[in-house]
Amino acid sequence: MSEQRRLAAQKAFDRIRRAGLPTEEDPRFLAWIEQWVAGEIEMPEVRERYLGLLRERVSELQRRALARGAKLPSDSRPQQVEEIDNFLSEITKG
Repeated sequence: MSEQRRLAAQKAFDRIRRAGLPTEEDPRFLAWIEQWVAGEIEMPEVRERYLGLLRERVSELQRRALARGAKLPSDSRPQQVEEIDNFLSEITKG
């Protein structure tokens, strides 16, 4: 089963790269994918953790912007949840 999951994850990342889109390189996210490959967690858990990571990033950007007295750039919000769900769904489908 783990080999099927590893292949599915690799295919999903390859599709993203071929489309010219950026891939997530955060070590935490990649570790969660590895845990999913190993069967230690399921994809809904990966999704929740990843959404939490994205929320942390936005909060940090907001905190820094406020500290500088600057406005938060409009492109600093996390990817749309639908895009994330589609990508994670692709991984599970292979």
